[in-house]
Amino acid sequence: MSKRDKLISGFHHMAIAKRITLLYGGIFTLSLLFLSGFMILNISSMQQSTMRKELQDSMKAVQEYLDEGKPLSDEALFELLEDSYVEVSVFSYAENEMYNSIPGNIPPFILHPEAAMQRLPERNGENPEPPYLKEKELRETGFEISVQRENKSGNLEYILENETDQQFMLHSAHYKTENGLYQIQLFRMMADGGYMIWNFMSKLLIADVIGILGAFLIGKYISRRMLKPVAAIREAAERISIEDLSQRISTEGPDDEMKELTVTFNSMIDRLENSFQKQNQFISDASHELRTPISVIQGYANLINRWGKSDPAVLQESIDSILTETEHMSALIRQLLFLAKSDQHRLSVQKAQMSLNEVAAELAREMEVLDVNVKPVLIEEAQVEIFADYALIKQLLWIYAENALKYAKDDGAVEIRVWKDRKYGYVSIRDNGVGIAAQDIPKIFDRFYRVDKSRNKEISGTGLGLAIARWIMDSHDGEILVESKVGEGTVFTNKFRLFAAEGKNEAKSKQKKEE
Repeated sequence: MSKRDKLISGFHHMAIAKRITLLYGGIFTLSLLFLSGFMILNISSMQQSTMRKELQDSMKAVQEYLDEGKPLSDEALFELLEDSYVEVSVFSYAENEMYNSIPGNIPPFILHPEAAMQRLPERNGENPEPPYLKEKELRETGFEISVQRENKSGNLEYILENETDQQFMLHSAHYKTENGLYQIQLFRMMADGGYMIWNFMSKLLIADVIGILGAFLIGKYISRRMLKPVAAIREAAERISIEDLSQRISTEGPDDEMKELTVTFNSMIDRLENSFQKQNQFISDASHELRTPISVIQGYANLINRWGKSDPAVLQESIDSILTETEHMSALIRQLLFLAKSDQHRLSVQKAQMSLNEVAAELAREMEVLDVNVKPVLIEEAQVEIFADYALIKQLLWIYAENALKYAKDDGAVEIRVWKDRKYGYVSIRDNGVGIAAQDIPKIFDRFYRVDKSRNKEISGTGLGLAIARWIMDSHDGEILVESKVGEGTVFTNKFRLFAAEGKNEAKSKQKKEE
C-alpha cells in the first residue's frame, strides 16, 4: 500500500469529529495560504496603486490651490502637503519662477526653470501637453525610466530608479488657470521593495499562524457542536436494553438534519418497544393457548394409566379428548407458523386473474356438505374479477365462515354475497350470531384476541384467524369492513380493486420481470 493510500485509509478511519475539524481547518488554511500568496505576488502593484492615489489627490489639491489664485511660495506648498510624503514642484511660466516643497537639493528628474522655458508649450493652447522627461538626459544623472504611462487624468506618470535601486513615482502635468500656465510635478519615494516585502510577509505569517490555529479550534468546536445529538444518541443507545426501552432523546433545538436524525431514532425505539411488547404478549398468549391442551392431554394420559387399561369407556373418552386437543394444537401451530412466515416476508403471494364468484360458490358448496344446522346462502349480484391469490382468498373466506358457523344460531344461515361498483369488487359473509360489541371491534384483528374474555372453551378457536385474514387483505392492498350488532350478528366485507383497474398493469409488470 502506497503512502497516499495509507493516508486516505487513515483519514477514513478517523472519528467524524476529527475529520470535520481537519476538513474545516484544512480548507481554511488552503484558502488563507492562497490569499496570502496572491497578496505577496501583488504587493508591488498594491503599493503602486496606493501611491498613485496619493499623488492624484495631491495633484488635485495643488490645482485647486492654483484655481483660487493664492500666492505661490515654497512655504505655501509645504503647508499644503505637509500631511503626506509627497513632494511638489510648481513652475509658473508667467513669473518664470519655480516653487518647491522639497527640502535640500532638487532631484535631477525635476525640470529646472531653464529646461521648462525651453519646452514652453503654445500659450494659446487650451489643453497643453504634459511635460515629458528625456530618457537620455535622465540616464546621465543616474536615473532610468522603468515605467512611463499617461493616466486617466491626462497626467504623465513615471516610475524612476537610480543607481542605488531607489524608486520614485512621478506625476507631471501642465495646468492652465486665469493667472497663467503652470508646470506641476509631484513625486514620492517608493519604499524599499525587499524590506517592504519582508516586513509584509512577517506580519502576514503571524496573521496566518493565528488564523490557522483559530480555524482548527473553531472547527473542533463546530464539530463537537454538530455531533452533540449523535453523542446523545450513542449514550441513549448504551442505556437502552430489552428490559428498558423507555429511553428517549430530547428533540429540542433547531429544525435541522440532526433533529431529523433524533426524531428518526426515537421513532425507531418506539417501534422496537411496540414490537417487543407485541412479542412478549404473543409469547404469553401462545404459552397460555398451548398450556391448556397439553394439560388436558397429560390429564387423560394419567387417567388411562390408572383406570383406562381395564375400563373401555374411560379409555375411549380419553382417546377422543386427546385427539381433539392434538387437532387444536395442530391448528394453532399451523397458524403460528403462517404468521411467523408472514412477519419474516417469507410467504409468496401468487396473484393472477380470478373470479370472486367462483371462490364464493366453492365455499358455499363445501359448507353444504358439513354436518351442521347452519346453511350457506349465496347471493351473486355481478360477475367480479380481481387480481389475487386464489388459495389465500379461499383461506380468507373460510376464516369468516368458520367464525360464522361457530357463532350462528341453530337453523340459521350464513349469507355469502358478491357485488361490485365502478372500481371495486366486494365479497361479504354475514351471520346471525351473538354479534360483537363496538368497543371490541378495533381489537378483533389482534393476535390471540377473543371477545369472550374468559376464553370460554365451549366455542373452540385460537384467536389467530382474523389476524391471518388481515394479513391476507394487506398483501392484496384490500380493506376489511366490519359491521356488527350485539344479538343480531356480524358482517365482514372485503373490498378489492377490480382486475380491469389494477390487475392488468400489475400482470404486465410481473410478466416483464419474468422475461
